[in-house]
Amino acid sequence: MSDQSGAVINDDLKIAGQGVKIISQGKLEIDCEFDGDVSGTEVVIGKRGKVTGTVSAERVVVIGRIFGGIHGKSVALKSSARVEGDIHHMALTVDIGAAVIGRCMRTANV
Repeated sequence: MSDQSGAVINDDLKIAGQGVKIISQGKLEIDCEFDGDVSGTEVVIGKRGKVTGTVSAERVVVIGRIFGGIHGKSVALKSSARVEGDIHHMALTVDIGAAVIGRCMRTANV
């Protein structure tokens, strides 16, 4: 993570459990396996990140993998991104090479 503000969950962890949620008031970068829902102002799923659950934020950046839905005002899928689930967004950017299995729906409110 280039900027020092925010939280990073590194690849030496696997977080799982029933009803697990991560809620951040700032920027959050996930670079590990996480089974549960994630929400914050800005959520980045890093290259080694794998989230099985829903990711919700003002801005969502996916470099790794998400198996579940995305809800974000701004969603960016980088070239290595893999998403299996529906994406609800106001603005969506998809780099060449990114893969989505699901629907992308532009909504007025996310």
